Amino acid sequence: MAGFLLAGPAFWYIRRRAAIVRTREGSGPSADARRMARTARNCALAGLAAALVCGGAFLLSRRVPDGTEKAALYDSARLGREPAPAGKVRIAGRLEPEARTYVTETGGGRERVVHYVGFRPDGAARDAPLGLFVERHVDGREEPPTVQYFLPEQSGYLIENGVPPLALSALENRGVRVARPHYLLRTGDLARREPYYVTAAVSGLLALACLAVAGIGGIQARSRRRFAEALEAQRRAQGS
Repeated sequence: MAGFLLAGPAFWYIRRRAAIVRTREGSGPSADARRMARTARNCALAGLAAALVCGGAFLLSRRVPDGTEKAALYDSARLGREPAPAGKVRIAGRLEPEARTYVTETGGGRERVVHYVGFRPDGAARDAPLGLFVERHVDGREEPPTVQYFLPEQSGYLIENGVPPLALSALENRGVRVARPHYLLRTGDLARREPYYVTAAVSGLLALACLAVAGIGGIQARSRRRFAEALEAQRRAQGS
């Protein structure tokens, strides 16, 4: 269903173009068969392109960390002075419970709450703007699990300016000062691969939808062509 929704604009454009072509080429079984075949071919090409994107995204995901590597101790003083490392890191410090917000995500028939909590590394000034936040995903809960949140060391992947605008705005509206740039510590093992997986899933659904439409259109085109041939044969027989 999602694939058909995603492909909706493309299908609308194809139908609109088909209407224009129908007006120009006229009607009749033979003309209908040619238009159906052309539409099916275009959908098949779109489906193949989407399938290539899906495969490419999946292959690229194999080139980024999968979360199984050991987290390396990271000196938070380097934040903002150099690009964030691509690998998993661990940072010692303390969480700031008052600098906390969450957003709710709904998908796949379930509700997931994503928490963003300020984290002040060891050695950072207490009155300095917060430059680091920790992300946690909890299914259907607005309050984060205390045991997970208040550990003196957190590990994950650093994403520059990774707190989403909605959560960032909620923090700033409550008076939380956020550093520019800030960093988000994504704790999920698949944090680096998730964007590739999302791209692969969306393009894969689009590919299936386009190829399904292409298959149905091809069957209809062949049926219409046979009807046109039978009709032409009947006319010839009557003329003779």
